[in-house]
Amino acid sequence: MRWVLSLNAVVKRALHFAGVNDLIVRSHRRKLLVLCYHGILRESREQSGGYETCLDHSLFRAQLRWLRQRFEPIDLAGLAHWHSGAWTEPKPRVLITFDDGYKNNVTVAAPILTQERFPAVFFLATGYIGTGRVLWNHEVRQRVIAWPGESIRLPDGSTLSLNSGSDMRRKLAEQINQQLKRLTEDACQEYQEYLRRMTPSASLMEDPEARAFMNWNDARTLVSGGFEIGSHTVDHPILSSIKDMPRLSKELRGSKDTLERELGKPCLALAYPNGTTQDVGTEVFQEARAAGYQWGFMTTPVWQAPGGDPYQLARIGVPGHADMPTFTFYVSGLHAQFSGTA
Repeated sequence: MRWVLSLNAVVKRALHFAGVNDLIVRSHRRKLLVLCYHGILRESREQSGGYETCLDHSLFRAQLRWLRQRFEPIDLAGLAHWHSGAWTEPKPRVLITFDDGYKNNVTVAAPILTQERFPAVFFLATGYIGTGRVLWNHEVRQRVIAWPGESIRLPDGSTLSLNSGSDMRRKLAEQINQQLKRLTEDACQEYQEYLRRMTPSASLMEDPEARAFMNWNDARTLVSGGFEIGSHTVDHPILSSIKDMPRLSKELRGSKDTLERELGKPCLALAYPNGTTQDVGTEVFQEARAAGYQWGFMTTPVWQAPGGDPYQLARIGVPGHADMPTFTFYVSGLHAQFSGTA
């Protein structure tokens, strides 16, 4: 396994320094690149344990500077201009987005974006804003790590023996989270309640800089700084798991209404939680349109071609701890082609 990882690193470095990724970027001049970030931290963390989507500030700044040399940064108005077919600039466009609503987006990411002259859209899960909650998948991870018994029931109903190794428990937590994403919302919530009953004293906020959400004054600070705010639903559920239409409507319309009330501005854009093709569907797209959104963002890891459905816009997720060869490998779209996710 270690030699495979080393080979991957060598391939990425070779592609980066040979300029292959740059050539691909230039070939996409008429397309749009949308990048999805999550957490930007002052200092780097380990590459596992829930930090897979976190970057330290120096890597983030380096990525923005690389983008600045090759792209024209845009906001939602620029997105509308591009989508209309009126774009004539020689560089491809890039739209920076952030999911969830972490406080580090305000304290670390936003100042860097301002300094580097990048607009951005921050998608907030309104049920977490101004609370002490952690995102539900982080809660699952912490409760599995703190599990007191020698065995645990899995979401599929089977039972697994546990040891005390934290690495093993983190891997198990990730497996459980992946299983939960494919259950109905009711079944997912029932399993989370099972974990809560068994681990009442688990420490959930183990890393406030990485896990804590912003409050509404923070969100207003972003708006006053020229950034745009979109919806990431209320409670960050997998939308395709919701079978009750009034419940789905509450997640989409409730978050939009709250954002508009708190921030005094129209909420035009929605980012679907998790955002893969398995996590949304026709009913979700229809409800997004009916709720009054103009744009819906997924996490399909490709560039967006002109004339696409505005409720199925593609975004490439930026992995945590991504050095420049890894970053450009993702940005060019080569990662999706090599991994078969394109």
